[in-house]
Amino acid sequence: MAFFQRVFNYIANELLVEGLANSRTFQRFAVRTNEFLKDASKQAAEAKNLYGEQAQTMASQLKREVEKAAMEAERQQGRGGPPRG
Repeated sequence: MAFFQRVFNYIANELLVEGLANSRTFQRFAVRTNEFLKDASKQAAEAKNLYGEQAQTMASQLKREVEKAAMEAERQQGRGGPPRG
């Protein structure tokens, strides 16, 4: 039984592949899909670069602000700073 199933699957697969390979409609679909996926991939890569650069800039700015606040806090403590409760 498994032998006949494999033969049937092979024949059906060959007919399907041949039919699609010779179909103008399927060929147009394949080309359009390929172009769409290439464009989407390119846009995703550009967005990744853009947002990666923005995140890096924001992280640098945040680091500078935290360092500035830490230095200010150290200066406050060095001068006696605000009274502690």
